[in-house]
Amino acid sequence: MRTPPARRGRIKIIIVLGGLLLLAAFAIPLRNIVQHRSAQAYPVRAVEVIVSFKAGGGTDIGARVLAGYLSNELGQPVKVRNIEGRDGEVGYARLASARADGYTIGFINLPTFLSLPMHRTTRYEVAEIEPVANYVLDPAVLVVRESEEWRSFEQWLAYSHENPYEMTVSNNGVAASNHIAASHLEEESGVQLTHVPFGGTADMLRALNDGYVDASVAKVSEVMEAVQERRKRVLATFTNERHKALPEVPALREYGFDIVLGSARALAVPSGTHPLVVEKIHGAFLRAFENPEHQSEASARQLSLHYMGGEELAQYMREQEEFLNEILPRIGL
Repeated sequence: MRTPPARRGRIKIIIVLGGLLLLAAFAIPLRNIVQHRSAQAYPVRAVEVIVSFKAGGGTDIGARVLAGYLSNELGQPVKVRNIEGRDGEVGYARLASARADGYTIGFINLPTFLSLPMHRTTRYEVAEIEPVANYVLDPAVLVVRESEEWRSFEQWLAYSHENPYEMTVSNNGVAASNHIAASHLEEESGVQLTHVPFGGTADMLRALNDGYVDASVAKVSEVMEAVQERRKRVLATFTNERHKALPEVPALREYGFDIVLGSARALAVPSGTHPLVVEKIHGAFLRAFENPEHQSEASARQLSLHYMGGEELAQYMREQEEFLNEILPRIGL
């Protein structure tokens, strides 16, 4: 007896579906095996480190100081790549969308990496990256040209009070770390400033150098060379106490302003990166971080090294999100 055509069609469909399910059942463990073997062999080629700002800024300087030592520990070249744009968003989005294989890692800047998605729609989500370790915790400072009339923070503050909106202050982008710091100072002190955003630290400080703005909020490592060469003057630090590199400069808390801000610069990988790869990157980073030659070079570049492992860094990010949820509405961001 011959099988009706309709039934034969159904049988074929069942056979095909069964075959596909069987292939899928084998494919998942096979893929896991391949991923595990790739993770065991990692790294077998060059590793790219994304910096989301122009060359010459604080993040870029730190990344290039670290890269050579990290390369020695990984046994492969480590190449720094600057992908700038939209206050860091373009680089962060590139990191978040990269293959989760350990060959693209990047620096995230805190709080900027967290504050941008709170302020506007971005092309990345915070959950799309996995924090590996923190490298630098660089305090914020208020800085002017050495030639300016304001010799102290008191003089700068008095002028700003007497001349609303005349004081122009450059920052590294709308809702980025320096903008938040300057706006927080504005809110606490009652002055009215004109904020001038740029796409990163290099352009922000160039505007100050060339006289397009009166002041900037920057980070210690970004201005120390100019301070030592008497081209810039730091008027105050956004720290709990006076910074060891600037013992003559008062902290804002000395004037009654409870403002402690800066920038954490941390290594991260795309979410879904194999745990063994993350472990290898972290281990190589920690050995590079603790290398006495690296410590010496970082100190010479005025990098405020501050190590945090992955779990501690994740907790720090949660605390930063809580702070931002409270402060951003207060300062109009």
